[in-house]
Amino acid sequence: MDLLKNEKKYGGEEPPEQVPTRVCNAIIYGGELWLRMKDLGGPSFLRRYVLYRYLRNNGWAQLEATDANEKVMKRLIDPEGVWKDRRPLHDRLYLSPEETIFLSIDMNVLVVSENKKELTSGELWLRMKDLGGPLFLRRYVLYRYLRNNGWCVRSGLPYGCEYLIYKGNPESHHAAAGVKMESKMDAHTFIGFNRTLTNMKKALVIVTPLVPEGLNTNDHRSADSVKLLMSTSTTMFVERKMNDIKKKEFEEYKRNLKRKAE
Repeated sequence: MDLLKNEKKYGGEEPPEQVPTRVCNAIIYGGELWLRMKDLGGPSFLRRYVLYRYLRNNGWAQLEATDANEKVMKRLIDPEGVWKDRRPLHDRLYLSPEETIFLSIDMNVLVVSENKKELTSGELWLRMKDLGGPLFLRRYVLYRYLRNNGWCVRSGLPYGCEYLIYKGNPESHHAAAGVKMESKMDAHTFIGFNRTLTNMKKALVIVTPLVPEGLNTNDHRSADSVKLLMSTSTTMFVERKMNDIKKKEFEEYKRNLKRKAE
């Protein structure tokens, strides 16, 4: 993992400091995990978040719920009320089973209900195990490891991997690597994954979860008994300084415009 490189996107902004967390509510409906926007506080919460980002990005070290801040927030809101049009098309956020367990059991910031009944940790684990399938325990252990080591984790489906991992966030940085969970991988498969990710300037991390034989997986504490073996594959090639190239091209473009104007 120490070999991974984190490339910042051209023009990408550094991620703002996180808004203090709060306990949220999610529901299981139709075999899916929904985290509803109104459970986050709806548009008022989003407006507060925009205000929070604005003030933090402009040098405010501490924020208090004062009348002055409320006035600033009112000035930031579009007077014509177009804010509602900027809300997501769908007022719910879908969570994966492993993300649900991590937020609920490890972070204690999520409460999950099904059929209007709040699930206990044991009930939630069994329900997510059922939804996640036979690989749920392995995927969860891997997901938890990555999150606990400071990685931002996203689905790796576009590249045939379990996860894509970012330092920072997907808005400001490119993915550093694709993480593939595999116990055995033949040479052709390895070369294919490695070449695909290399062409996108990403490393390949291969993870082998070691689950003890006879382990009772009906308890969330069973995840502590699973070990991970990792290997990182990077291809040595000439770095393509795309950001520098784009910057030089833009500067040359401005010089040409200036010459034409003269």
